[in-house]
Amino acid sequence: MPMGVEAAIVKAVEDALAGARCEVDLGSPGHYALTVVWPGFSGLSRLEQQRSVLSAIAPLMKGSAAAVHAVDRLVTRDR
Repeated sequence: MPMGVEAAIVKAVEDALAGARCEVDLGSPGHYALTVVWPGFSGLSRLEQQRSVLSAIAPLMKGSAAAVHAVDRLVTRDR
């Protein structure tokens, strides 16, 4: 059974950021809101935190038929 987009996002983030917890909410089709909690964010700027998450899901955002078109909201916390 193929993995849903939300599950693929969670897996990509949690695989890239060991120990992270990722929650995904669907907005309009292809648009998502993410909340990621990861102790590794401690000491990183907000921009560095967001880049870490976006880098993890970059493969899901590639190409004209990408499963993820946009991340409309990205919340990052270290706890």
